[in-house]
Amino acid sequence: MAREIDILDYLPPILHEIKEIIAVAEVEKPVLEAFWQEIENTLNNQFVLTANSDGANRFEKMLKLQAGESESIETRRFRILTRYQEQAPYSYKVLKQLLDSLLGEGQYVLERNVAEKWLKVRMELTVKRQFEAAEVLLERITPQNMILTVELRYNTWGQIKQFTWGQLKSKTWGQIKEGVL
Repeated sequence: MAREIDILDYLPPILHEIKEIIAVAEVEKPVLEAFWQEIENTLNNQFVLTANSDGANRFEKMLKLQAGESESIETRRFRILTRYQEQAPYSYKVLKQLLDSLLGEGQYVLERNVAEKWLKVRMELTVKRQFEAAEVLLERITPQNMILTVELRYNTWGQIKQFTWGQLKSKTWGQIKEGVL
């Protein structure tokens, strides 16, 4: 709730005991609280990081983005932010800074070979929900003459061998490979 409103606080103390004034204050209270909530929502919806579903809808409409029905508000905000970050051309250093700001440092491995013209980005499983949006961003901003590969870094034997089979027996092979351990 944006703001708790007590109309009687704005009136002189002598009016606090009149039944009609108290009744009017109680009737007006929910309307004024709803009004304050709308003001707060309007202010929050001006910025991507604080936008609610209505604000995200507005940004998506402006940017011509399609939101999935089951997507969380965080994923929708991430997709909007990635679209605003698209300003090619990018140097390798700027691309690294962009990925650091969007995914977080250490949440991906970026490899490139200029001679063979390929770029590979392997994202950690912890940022799996942002994979699709990051892939679209990279496809839009990387040079078209380079082969782009975007993939998830699945768990390897080196990461799994620290666990005993007893600890892992409740998981399927897919969960072991694709889950955050």
